Amino acid sequence: MMVDHTTDEAPLPVVKREEITPAIAARILDATRMHGCNPRKLDPAHASRLARDMSSGGWNDHNPDVLSLCSHGAALQGQHRLEALIISQITRNFLIARDVPHATATTMDCGKARSAATALSLAGVQAGRKDIASSVRLLQLYDTERTKTPWPMWRSVTYTNAEIVRLFTSAYPDLAQYQPQMSALKSGLHSAPAASLTCSYLIHRDSQDPAMTADFLQGLVSGAHLDESDPRWVLRRWFVKPNRPRRGSSVSPLQLGMIIKCWNLWAAGATWEVAYFRPNERMPDVLSVREARNTLGPLAASSSGKPPRRLQRAAANLVPLPDQRPPAQARLPLAADLATA
Repeated sequence: MMVDHTTDEAPLPVVKREEITPAIAARILDATRMHGCNPRKLDPAHASRLARDMSSGGWNDHNPDVLSLCSHGAALQGQHRLEALIISQITRNFLIARDVPHATATTMDCGKARSAATALSLAGVQAGRKDIASSVRLLQLYDTERTKTPWPMWRSVTYTNAEIVRLFTSAYPDLAQYQPQMSALKSGLHSAPAASLTCSYLIHRDSQDPAMTADFLQGLVSGAHLDESDPRWVLRRWFVKPNRPRRGSSVSPLQLGMIIKCWNLWAAGATWEVAYFRPNERMPDVLSVREARNTLGPLAASSSGKPPRRLQRAAANLVPLPDQRPPAQARLPLAADLATA
């Protein structure tokens, strides 16, 4: 990086709005690399996210963040915006400050970054903004990534604040209506806020049976009158295990997958011997009641008077496979189960 010895008496840079084409952006980035004026490493993933904003209409040319250029014409600040402009191939207008001293780079980007929750407040969301922002992200991952990306890798997929706001207003505008169900699940099941709100929304959206959905969630929350053959009883026992994951970026997807599996089995009238959701499993689809009964119903119907059969996931759904294990031993009391889990 070039070093200069600017004093406070040096004239302040003049800022004006200029039109930047992809070709101009490429020249500025070439100068940045050639002179080494910006030691900050370019993050291609962040540039791609900004490019999505520019291509989708989420970028606002009235953004007052200044593109700072030094005397070499290199970018001291704004290289990700320039890279995004090249990716999107859309001409943009930026506030440009030219001949900015290199020493000023030490005080750039010192402000606190705005969160997606803050961005949602500007979009009119009044309560639960942090939980809604996390749930919008999880919903979008479920809707777009579950057939492509293993759920433990969802932590590497990020969205800009503008994308979160756009997705909330266009794809999930009624998400806030499910906050009471989220609060109930958090209280009764001790599940993560994002998983609680997301599963409440998804099951209501895709089950196509509001009465059964309400019955399922009520039993999951209260645990009242559940017997050991009810998948909700098995799932509630999993949630109280002392060694279950409680923190980390994969907790919400893990809990979401567990609750979805429980819903699919319960809707079909099937049982669940052991609650599990392995890292190599694909995130399951939320089945409608009819789909669940058609897919898993034969298992429940054929289980009477026969050895237990386990459930294994194939493609998008859960399908029954013959159990290859030795006959199950007598069930232990709940306290012993928890002690040996």
